Order: sequence, then structure tokens, then C-alpha cells
Amino acid sequence: MARMNHLSRLAAPSTWPIKRKGIKWVARLSPGTHDSTSAMPLITWLKEYMGVIATTREAKSILNAGYVKVNDRIVTIDSLGKFYRVLVDQNGKLRLAEITKSESKTLPLKITEKTMLRKGKIQLGFNNGWTVLGKDGFTVGDCIMYDVETKKIKSHFKPEHGVTVYVLSGEHANQTAKLDKVKFEGQLRKRKLVILTQKSGNFETSADKIFIMGKGESEISLK
Repeated sequence: MARMNHLSRLAAPSTWPIKRKGIKWVARLSPGTHDSTSAMPLITWLKEYMGVIATTREAKSILNAGYVKVNDRIVTIDSLGKFYRVLVDQNGKLRLAEITKSESKTLPLKITEKTMLRKGKIQLGFNNGWTVLGKDGFTVGDCIMYDVETKKIKSHFKPEHGVTVYVLSGEHANQTAKLDKVKFEGQLRKRKLVILTQKSGNFETSADKIFIMGKGESEISLK
């Protein structure tokens, strides 16, 4: 049975910033490394969120012509000289934050896999499915700033006391905080939790819900 290229608007993930009433169908996310709650089709961004095109046919024409480009979570509109990063809002819904051209070359990534290759080489796997060769000292759960132009790691952050983190979902979505400490809960299957600090006090969340953005202040804009 052929896979449909669209899905019911009402059935779309709650993280998608779209109207739930109106035209019944919305574009379906193509299979890839991101799950449907953390990514949205580029056509939907252009049509539903930005309102720069009116029809799906027009969106496909623009995309096929290369006027709009996407590099993981960076969206570039060359004709307008605009650059955007995919973040979340306070309700946990996806949003586009405008950034500078220089900042569009930097991508925060979280290490999800670490593999030893032949001749002692180490391969790092990231949350977006990318892999690069790294050195010893990197651990699953660490975060990096990756230069998409030079294809090199610019910065490396471990989940240590005092680093700045960005919360991706939950009650504190779209907030930054300082990491106080990491702890584990559970007997057979341990959960990795983090205790975070803000001026208003401390709170606890899953380590899966945060990205480390800097040792002092965040190295990228999160506004």
C-alpha cells in the first residue's frame, strides 16, 4: 500500500504550530532521522507558519528551484537573505528564530552513540543521525557546537555543574538554566535526570529534554 504524503490536520503532532481547523490535510513528514514531534515539513513551515506561499504547488516550485534550503535545523531563504533556527516556544511547539548568517553555520548536536572503529579510531553519532570521527574524551550525552561549513567541532560540553542548558519540552520549554547536577533514578532501568538552577529556583527534568549550549553563556542565540 502506497504511503500517503499527507495526514489529517487534527492528527498532526501537538508540537506543530499549525491551525487545527480549516483545510483537512497537511503535509506529512518524510522518513528521516528526526521524529515527527521535533521536526515539521519545510512546505508546512513556508505555507502554514511563515505564510510566504499560498499553495503546496507553489512551495514545491520554490523548493525545487533551490530558493529555500534546509541544513538539519537551519533554514535559509537566499532570496531574502534570511536565516532561521528551529527552536521551541514556551508551550513546547516548534518555532523559527531568525539568526545571523554567521550563526547559521553553527549547529548544536548531542552525542547519542560512540563507536570504536579499526585502528583505534572513534566515531561519534549525533541526535540528527550525522556521524563524525572524534577523539577520546567524548561521551554519550555530551553536546557540541558543529561548524557546518568547515565540518569541524568548534566546542565540546559535558553535563557538568555550571554549564548553560536549553530545555526542549515540558513545563520549562524554551528556557535556559544552569546545570546543578546529574542523578539517576530507578532500579532495573535507571533514568538520567538533571537538576537545573534559575533565579526563581531549582527544578528537575529528564536529561533527554536538554541541550548544553555553553560553559558560560549560550554560544548561540536562543531568542
